[in-house]
Amino acid sequence: MKFLSLMLKNVFRKKTRTILTIGSIILPLLVICIMGSFLKALDAPDPAETRGMFRIVTRHKVGLTSDLPISYAERIEQLDGALAVTTFDWFGGTYIDNSARNFFARFAVEPETFLEVFDDASLTRGSIEDWMSDRAGALVGEDLMKKYGWKPGDQVVLVGDIYPVTLQLTIRAVYGVSYGGSDGLFFNRKYLEEALPSFEGVVGTIWTKCRDGEAANRLSNQIDQMFENSPYPTKTESEKAFQMGFVSMLGNVKLLITSLGVIIVLVIILIAANTMALSARERVREIAVLRTLGFTRRMILLLILGESLTMALIGGLLGLGMFVVGLKPLKASLVNTPISGFASAIMLFPEVLVVGFGVTVLVGLLSGIGPAIRASQRPITEGLRHLG
Repeated sequence: MKFLSLMLKNVFRKKTRTILTIGSIILPLLVICIMGSFLKALDAPDPAETRGMFRIVTRHKVGLTSDLPISYAERIEQLDGALAVTTFDWFGGTYIDNSARNFFARFAVEPETFLEVFDDASLTRGSIEDWMSDRAGALVGEDLMKKYGWKPGDQVVLVGDIYPVTLQLTIRAVYGVSYGGSDGLFFNRKYLEEALPSFEGVVGTIWTKCRDGEAANRLSNQIDQMFENSPYPTKTESEKAFQMGFVSMLGNVKLLITSLGVIIVLVIILIAANTMALSARERVREIAVLRTLGFTRRMILLLILGESLTMALIGGLLGLGMFVVGLKPLKASLVNTPISGFASAIMLFPEVLVVGFGVTVLVGLLSGIGPAIRASQRPITEGLRHLG
């Protein structure tokens, strides 16, 4: 107990320096945990499949800016294993202004089949009949309703930026989901076709709800083969692969995040090692006195190493605690961003906490091992003559 008490007193001997060093461990560890959660989310299973829903997305092989004939949806629906098919078209537009704060998903869809394919969403206010009875009606997510304080019957005006048309929509129904965020706005594509006749007959993406995983894999290949030699070749992929396509536009995200994580760990080790080296140098005479009182070289080594490990653990546990508490607000901050669909896969992964704790122990050991060896190996006479 005396040994432990001595170690704790040494840790907090210079309180300001100790607090700053602990802070330099907390913040980088928070960043490591956040980046680790992103990496785990990238490798996580398809969120729809984990809920027993198997959806695939068909788009033009060239890219999302090229349209497909809407007749493709009818042909896909005839395939064995396709339970329901619906279409999606990104409208974009401006609501209030072009700031990121007012960005949210805005799609023209088919109300008749939309909730058949996305049956993991449920209506919380209004009904599908309310939505379908009004050509300019809109289906809005609960999160978006709360953000803007909307209520059913309110009007939402979207000024087109891609399409030269202004849409005046009326909220007729509200949906919610038991996972992720409900932050989208969907309206009847026929309303857009009436306002913009050139939009008629083409579609951006076709979403298919499949019978099971086997059907999803088979249909992905079958659909692309069916349209391979047509003027509009397709690329069909799972829902997650489609969402990941947006993330991959940023480059090799996994390599970037991993590299940054390694650099951050090295920086923490250097900072903590500098603190421990400074602390050991200030106590050269004191350590020599301890040796004369009976402290062995091994005890001195364990004392210095224990101090660095204790300091790292305090910073690490505080950092992990702040990460656990802050994860939910972090996810909420990603709502209404282009990666909101991907962000719904971010959760409290136990593996991330284990890695964070492992980094903490590694920092504690590596930062203290050098000063501990030097302090334990220094001759007593040299220590007693030390004037620093």
